[in-house]
Amino acid sequence: MLNKPVEFWLIVAGMLIYVATRAAENDPIMMRAAKAATAGLLGVGGSHEVAPFVRGSEVIAAVLIMAFAQLVLDVATAIMSDREFIKSLVRKRLGGRDE
Repeated sequence: MLNKPVEFWLIVAGMLIYVATRAAENDPIMMRAAKAATAGLLGVGGSHEVAPFVRGSEVIAAVLIMAFAQLVLDVATAIMSDREFIKSLVRKRLGGRDE
């Protein structure tokens, strides 16, 4: 897994910098670092499996995974921080009434 070409690691490093600095004024530094690390690990770990779907390029696969991982992490964080939305979702699933 770690025996990838230098170009791959440079792209991953560049995407990590992008992910860490994106929306820098909105998130604390630890949250940005955690999101960047998560996106990077998902990109490195999943690039081999996704590569056949993007013309066999692990570099393109890693970039796509990291970009979409950032989007998914942002959406999941927003949903999970909305307590009222979660309460109403649980009520609907359990058959209770939505107040």
